[in-house]
Amino acid sequence: MKTIIVPLDFSETSFNAAHYAAKMFANDTNATLILYHFYSEGEDVSVANNYLTSLRNELLSDCSKIETISESGDDFIDSLSAFAHVRSAYMIIMGLTGKSVLSQYFSGSNTLKMSEKNVCPVLIIPADARYNGVKNVLIASEMRMIDETPVLLAVKRVLHDFKPSLHILNVDESHYISLTKEFKEERDKMEGLLAEFNPEFYFMRLFDFHESINLFVNDKNIDMIIIEPKHHSFYQKLFKTMHTKKMIYQSKVPVLAVHE
Repeated sequence: MKTIIVPLDFSETSFNAAHYAAKMFANDTNATLILYHFYSEGEDVSVANNYLTSLRNELLSDCSKIETISESGDDFIDSLSAFAHVRSAYMIIMGLTGKSVLSQYFSGSNTLKMSEKNVCPVLIIPADARYNGVKNVLIASEMRMIDETPVLLAVKRVLHDFKPSLHILNVDESHYISLTKEFKEERDKMEGLLAEFNPEFYFMRLFDFHESINLFVNDKNIDMIIIEPKHHSFYQKLFKTMHTKKMIYQSKVPVLAVHE
């Protein structure tokens, strides 16, 4: 059985993430969707539960197994992490905005914070994204120290479930006419580990990592980007800068963060 958790703060982006999740797992009889609301002190819980019930009824036309839960605690991220751990969650699906523009760009996002937790993969859904299948998946890879890690096993599970065409992209300013011996060795190793998915490899010599990703996504009609924040420097590069956060907020392609 797969447990997919969708946190709801009743913003438009969280509702959109719930609709995306219901369509994404509509044909999976082993999947259970959990609509999760974390309430703060003073909040009218009965109103929140009515919202959850109404949304559940709306989504049942797509996904037949949906549960709702409301809980409180000292911290949303800690509570959601603990709940996901107890339920052995397959995935958490979240929208990518806070409740205000200021919270999005200056105070950070609970979605980004959740993606840092080593609990389960977190699928980040852009505000305007609509589910149209997962036909092309991009792994943005550093191609370093490739091994059969928990990250790779989690990625394989997703690839098994959706059976997309797999594209693996490495962006490095050192790429020139041909690959270095080191990159060839790491590519061959990764190709062996993912052989069942027939991966296609791409190496781009551009200096702006995020610009390269966006160009590739548009060119290959990518439906989902999978990132492997295995190395801390790579993770910081991808998530910690204001420029990168803005890029992810504006992206139309969902990003799956799989943590070590």
